[in-house]
Amino acid sequence: MSLGKRLHEHYHRQLSLRRQIAIRALCSFLVMFLIARAYTYSVHYHLLPLRDFVTASGLHIHHLFWGILLLIVVGFGALASRDPRWHLRLAVVYGVALALTLDEFALWLRLADVYWSPEGRESVEAVAVAASGLALMAVGEPFWRAVAREVWPAASPSSADGGTP
Repeated sequence: MSLGKRLHEHYHRQLSLRRQIAIRALCSFLVMFLIARAYTYSVHYHLLPLRDFVTASGLHIHHLFWGILLLIVVGFGALASRDPRWHLRLAVVYGVALALTLDEFALWLRLADVYWSPEGRESVEAVAVAASGLALMAVGEPFWRAVAREVWPAASPSSADGGTP
């Protein structure tokens, strides 16, 4: 059996569905954040022949806008589907959407374009908090499930719906 197949087997055998969802969301979140930062940096400093997205009327469309639209789609998808395979796919889109949104956290916090000013650092801090939360979900899932069972015994995921997301 090839290394790829063995790793795939370990992934599915050793990681619960909730952990797989959190890992996929975390990885897509981090990758999209790096892509968004690299793109905006390249545009800002004219490193590549890339341009800002500006409409014919001169309106600049921030990537926060696309992140919010994707979060809406993911929310509807998660509410509409109980199929675990869809939740695994939605986790990737959620990570992308969250990165696009939080990369411009300072913009929506201050309602001003402060991306390149010192206040723009607030976006990086928001990304660090979100990444930490996703990592805690991925790594500490059994612990957090035990905490939830202790604090809310009647509402624990395993008793409510079999543990599916």
